[in-house]
Amino acid sequence: MTKEQRRHARIECTGDADVQVVPSASRCPAKVVNLSAGGCLLVLKQPQSLTQDTVVELTFTINNLLFRAPGQVKAKRSDTVIGFQFSSLSDGLRRQLETLLQQLIECLPARSSLRGSGEQRRYPRIECTGPAAVQIAVGEESCPATIVNLSPGGCLMHLRKPQRLSQDMLVELTFDINHLPFRVQGQVKAIRTGTAIGFQFPHLSERVRNRLEDLMKELMENIVRRQAARKRT
Repeated sequence: MTKEQRRHARIECTGDADVQVVPSASRCPAKVVNLSAGGCLLVLKQPQSLTQDTVVELTFTINNLLFRAPGQVKAKRSDTVIGFQFSSLSDGLRRQLETLLQQLIECLPARSSLRGSGEQRRYPRIECTGPAAVQIAVGEESCPATIVNLSPGGCLMHLRKPQRLSQDMLVELTFDINHLPFRVQGQVKAIRTGTAIGFQFPHLSERVRNRLEDLMKELMENIVRRQAARKRT
């Protein structure tokens, strides 16, 4: 599939959503994973017949703000993990989204929690992408995955196929972002679907933590630069 291209880095958030493929079809419930002024990533409750560039109607609520916008399929990470681009937004809705995103960015240093999953963490996660793998036990073959977002305290991964994972299970994670490889212990903290799994990093060496924090700083600086560039245009 064609690699997704977008102008805006997305910020992790959470909220209820639904997807309507055609006006007469029933709506498919979903969860918002991340958001930008140009698009979002959703985890659908059940697979839908979506292909590249299919246009659907998206409805979602974040921080008690309701949004309704047309979305165009731009990245199918699995049958249920779908990246959408907002194909056309009114000026009013675009301003609403930009205001919400600024609030999310300003809250990044503060404590936050992933609601509904029992996962507690200090850092909101920033979207990124890179190859990854999950090894459940020593000697077992690792399951290929893709990293979806990252913080100094944890990450969200999309696994190529479901694994026998349960809450608080410890595994070994490997991933590569911006050509920087990492190998860390991960603890299952949020099972969003059979393949979309949130991990916490329970034990990090000071060296690895410093590398992660430096990478997060770089990702955040890129977000701020893009936001500033957009305001100038």
